[in-house]
Amino acid sequence: MVLEKLGRSLDNAIRKIRRLPKVDKDAINALIQDLQRALLSSDVKVELVFQMTENIKKAAMDTRLQKAKRKDFIIKLIHDELIKVLGGKKAPIRIKPGKKNVILLVGIQGSGKTTTIGKLARYYKGKGWKVAVLTTDTWRPGAYEQLCQLAEPIGIKCYGNPKEKNTLKLAIKETKKAILDGHDLIIVDTAGRHKEEKELMEEMKQLERILKPNEVILVIDGTLGQQAYSQAEEFAKATNLGSIIVTKLDGTAKGGGALSACAATNVPIRFIGTGEKIDELEEFDPTAFVGTLLGIPNIGALIERVQEAEAMPDPETVKRMMHGKFTLEDLYLQLKSIKKVGKFKQILSMMGGGNIPDALKEDAQKHLDKWEVVLNSMTEEEKTNPKIIKKSRKRRIAIGSGTDYAIINKMLDQYNQMKKMIKQFMQLRQKGKKGMPLMPGMGKGAQQFINKLSKEFKF
Repeated sequence: MVLEKLGRSLDNAIRKIRRLPKVDKDAINALIQDLQRALLSSDVKVELVFQMTENIKKAAMDTRLQKAKRKDFIIKLIHDELIKVLGGKKAPIRIKPGKKNVILLVGIQGSGKTTTIGKLARYYKGKGWKVAVLTTDTWRPGAYEQLCQLAEPIGIKCYGNPKEKNTLKLAIKETKKAILDGHDLIIVDTAGRHKEEKELMEEMKQLERILKPNEVILVIDGTLGQQAYSQAEEFAKATNLGSIIVTKLDGTAKGGGALSACAATNVPIRFIGTGEKIDELEEFDPTAFVGTLLGIPNIGALIERVQEAEAMPDPETVKRMMHGKFTLEDLYLQLKSIKKVGKFKQILSMMGGGNIPDALKEDAQKHLDKWEVVLNSMTEEEKTNPKIIKKSRKRRIAIGSGTDYAIINKMLDQYNQMKKMIKQFMQLRQKGKKGMPLMPGMGKGAQQFINKLSKEFKF
């Protein structure tokens, strides 16, 4: 998960508050210290950390509430303050259908602009745009060739001219070509530039002036740390920034620089890059992002990811499963669907398990991979009727799949637990139909969700 360490630290701080019998001045001060440590260790700019925590502390101290409501109020303060720093809401759409649109990407050297352009091109092509990419980088050797290597495999036309050394002439000529060729969205790459490189910063201003882009997007390296603030500030002064893309937020990136960059530019994050692959670019929603940090499920994003991957279960399969006819073959198909949706770690984060330790996530992923091998070693009869899998069959499956008995037994246990869960789900649904009370501790929305699911799949 992006900013995983920060998420875990925030989760621990919130758990402390929830466990206290009452939230007094000392408890609020301790919480503020925990928040400051968490944010600073994630490379959020010092001044920004103190500004955020001071806002939380002031509201927590000054607002009079009943004891029972104070804990939830303080957690909401943390939630809302983080969202505010990240722009408050999703970045508005600035490209317009039926018109010629230009997006200009800017940033320092090594921020990942060129790779991001390939990802953006793929994303917008998938949304139905006729996309072209263009490089105006006349400084870096091989800039045009690199962009073409990213664009051509995904069917995107690449424009540029390595022989032309005048950036402005190149931009005008190649943009006109792309428009005349019928493209309605041109994504423009620029040379990487540092805030101290006055000549390049001036060139960037002129590029914006002649291309008149719908949007200038700043690409920020997620590993940059507190330097992100000053870099973003300078780019915001030089151009009319519309949004930010934060790259390299996979691996060990602390990512707090992204928070700093938003505060410096006062513009929202549009996308985050979560890996090197061409499809590892995610739309950014500050509310959902902060929710994931705090362990709140992002079901909407998960459903969207499932639909994009065409991994929705077949209605007939769902109906059969809901009537207790769930087989190992169904389990096998669902494992394949999970792989289409993405890495299991990402799915867990969307389900509110973002703060689960990495070791457990990796263990879960390994189990899924091993189970798929085991299922491939079974006969159709065994998948349909797992009750027949006794000692001799387990021996054959273990040899065929190269796994031990423990893996097979664990998978069969999980299958039986899933069947039991589905049975309980159906019993709950029947209770709701008869107007009976739901299970203790379940919210009012639970039955609405169950009814919606029932209607969707007609079971």
